[in-house]
Amino acid sequence: MTFNQIKYFVTVAECLSFTEAAKCLFITQPALSRQINAMEEELGTRLFIREKKRLKLTPGGSVLYNRLPKVLSDYAEAVEDAKHANSGYEGELRIGFLDIYDISELFDDVIREFREAYEQIAMSLERFALGELPARLAAGDLDLILTYGFSLYDKPDLVTVNVQKFDSCIMLNQNHPLALQETVALADLKDERFIQLGPKASEEGFRYITNLCARCGIHPDFLLVEKMEDVMLWVQTGNGVAITSDRTIEGQNPHVVLRNIDMPEAKNHNITMAWRKNNYNPAIAIFMEMLEKKLTKI
Repeated sequence: MTFNQIKYFVTVAECLSFTEAAKCLFITQPALSRQINAMEEELGTRLFIREKKRLKLTPGGSVLYNRLPKVLSDYAEAVEDAKHANSGYEGELRIGFLDIYDISELFDDVIREFREAYEQIAMSLERFALGELPARLAAGDLDLILTYGFSLYDKPDLVTVNVQKFDSCIMLNQNHPLALQETVALADLKDERFIQLGPKASEEGFRYITNLCARCGIHPDFLLVEKMEDVMLWVQTGNGVAITSDRTIEGQNPHVVLRNIDMPEAKNHNITMAWRKNNYNPAIAIFMEMLEKKLTKI
């Protein structure tokens, strides 16, 4: 039984006339009769009693007529739901942010506007460590991630869009002798202990920091930790320094200061949004379009 046959049957049952039903369906009366006959043959039972001047439903036809209109209604509703889903108006959008990144400047307005415009889309926001974000994205736990661009160089299966720039900076205890300077040379910190996330937490991040130090000719004494909270704890208690980003939320801690690093290699790095090429969630395109509009206004 085809969908058209169901529609034809319901229309004939409503009109109780092949002629009137054919007019409503914009087909010829013989074509409509053939479709109903084919339907009866497939079901193995008569649906209509055909008399000279009138048409009546059989008991079996009445049973179908009581139920099939709901099939048509459910079908139409399902089609609309599918269209909405493919347009991004329903579903979910899971975004992972770098744990130390300050999202307020760029994302607060975009997230609020997105939620107001697309209430049917369940949005989830969560912070993750630098090394965890690409893994979560690859596993399908997240639809979008925001992270440092250098952590995505070897990920050809991703679509990436650079949304902001950041400079690397040095985090010092507020009472550190160099805290009064606006710019610090890494060479001046050669005798300091550097508190950094280790390769287990972020291989790309640790490689970037060691390369930055090597360019200055220093090989620091590293204390490697697993969480940015631990980096902050050591620095704010005056037990080391750390290389971080000038867009970090850690800079809001009153016990530390962020100072520029005096070398070009520390400047003008990308903060990047990324998603998997084979993720066809339409909400991604909607969110990115709203984000790009925001970027044009900054």
